[in-house]
Amino acid sequence: NANGTSGVFLKCAGCGKAYKVHPEKVPQGVTSFPCRACGVLVPIVGIDPRPDASGDHRVVLVVVEEKELAQLIERILGRYGYRALAAHSGKEAIEAFSENHVDIILINVFLPDMMGYEILDSLKEGRGDAGHVPSILLSSVHHAARYKRAPTSLYGADDYVERHHLPDLLVPKIERLLDGEGEEQPAVDPSKLPPPEDHQIEERREIEDLEMQEQPSEDPAAEDIRRLCRVIAGDIALYNEDVISASGPGKILEAISRDLTEGDALLDRKFPGKGEESYQLLRKEMANLLEARGITDP
Repeated sequence: NANGTSGVFLKCAGCGKAYKVHPEKVPQGVTSFPCRACGVLVPIVGIDPRPDASGDHRVVLVVVEEKELAQLIERILGRYGYRALAAHSGKEAIEAFSENHVDIILINVFLPDMMGYEILDSLKEGRGDAGHVPSILLSSVHHAARYKRAPTSLYGADDYVERHHLPDLLVPKIERLLDGEGEEQPAVDPSKLPPPEDHQIEERREIEDLEMQEQPSEDPAAEDIRRLCRVIAGDIALYNEDVISASGPGKILEAISRDLTEGDALLDRKFPGKGEESYQLLRKEMANLLEARGITDP
């Protein structure tokens, strides 16, 4: 690194990308940041971090249903000097966005009252010509072994992150989208990230504990079944947009029948004995999601 006139130049050890870091912009306690090009952590050396000034932190609107998950995400973001603004429904997200300054949005694919896609559409309409606020979709990935590929469509979002990758990929993706120079940055390559640190491993375990999707429920509430159906439908739509778009009227559910059948198997494991009731609800939620995107499949 070399001293600049108003900052220090740092270089990423992973890809060689150079950064000019200004002391007044370094939050208290932050000692490194992920490279926007490759994700490798760049140590902050040669400058003294400024005192904490939360008003200067970039704000991430975190839209997830579960309060515990929102708190975990807030902890992850706070480690890198970001401030989280939590919302737990589509209605709360729209209100928070209209009443606060927001730099970037992290939004779950499904929420109790709206799908993440619908919320993003609503936020864009309300913002008009006021400028683009980048967004990241948060996917639950109910079938992690199957969905090893990137989504075929982000439905208007700028990137996506899977829940189990929140501790290691969320901040690099945010940094890529909030690049101060406004230049186009390549997608974050997980293979180039350093091995997860102890706190990241522990946070992954916390996320797994929150999911609890594979544990059967003896007496599930109807809303519990509906919630899982929305998770499955959201995943199917996110990872199969190419198949959905290529299917003609009346052929969409047939085209994604394999995914729906796998969803049925998950419902059987989670809610034994609910059988046809849960299968039909899954297809209803899938149809509702498609309809929200202007697609009908009679």
